[in-house]
Amino acid sequence: MSFNFLSVKCGDYIKIKVLEKGNDYCWIGQVIDCIGGARDPNAWTLFQVVNINNGEISIINADTVEDILNQKNNI
Repeated sequence: MSFNFLSVKCGDYIKIKVLEKGNDYCWIGQVIDCIGGARDPNAWTLFQVVNINNGEISIINADTVEDILNQKNNI
């Protein structure tokens, strides 16, 4: 089992999976902030993401990250 959210960084484009009753879908967002957990501040548990289609800013759980589409490299 691979946990893609462990390598997410600010600026990355990610695919987010939404599970709703009878209506599962995905959307693409860009990470603008990574929020750590209470036990380990360096282990991301939440992401602040901007939806690239409509500009809406949301906070999502890290486990909803389906895939990292374009990962920014830190120079």
